[in-house]
Amino acid sequence: MIEIVPAILAKTEEEFREKIEIARSLSNIVHIDVMDGKFVKETTWAVPEKMKEILGDLAFEAHLMTSEPEHEAMVWLAAGASRVYYHAEASARDELILKSALDRSDRVGIAINPDTPLSRITHVIDRLQRVLVMGVTPGRSGQPFQPIAVEKIAALKNLRPSLKIAVDGGIRPENAAALVRAGADALIAATALTDAKEPMLAVAKFKEIIDEACSTPPNNCPA
Repeated sequence: MIEIVPAILAKTEEEFREKIEIARSLSNIVHIDVMDGKFVKETTWAVPEKMKEILGDLAFEAHLMTSEPEHEAMVWLAAGASRVYYHAEASARDELILKSALDRSDRVGIAINPDTPLSRITHVIDRLQRVLVMGVTPGRSGQPFQPIAVEKIAALKNLRPSLKIAVDGGIRPENAAALVRAGADALIAATALTDAKEPMLAVAKFKEIIDEACSTPPNNCPA
């Protein structure tokens, strides 16, 4: 089943709480953007120690757009994140990060930017359960989608069919069909979901497009 995951990109705690309340009605999991102002220029409000208080039983994943993922990944896992993605561009210490996760390594994935070749992560692809393919260069929300993401998803599925692939950045109804047909298992969206005038209708539109795209072969949609 293909997931439609609302992303939370918030500058303040108040904004974070407001968007979480919108997201609760859209999905059973939310995607939290964590920006430290170093790996990317922008910063977000995302305090791991406050997640349990704010989210309650709502599951969450953390997207670490940070300069020190070796430390941050473990902090977010300890805070209860179901999944944590760190950027291939932020650290090449993949073995250390995966080893540090111990029995939770299946909950750690690598995010890869549009201009980063897949060869950057192929040395650990057999140890990964999931990869986050970026449709935009990390930073501000609302950027136009870069079609190279579709090619990367298809290439990753060809390398390892069982790999769970999420795609984030610039996700809208008009590119959803191409992404799921290429093999995306999860579509992550902020502007098109949590910032939409009618979020429930936005989710319904995504589901309609996904069902239609996956109803006829050839495609890499999950069975």
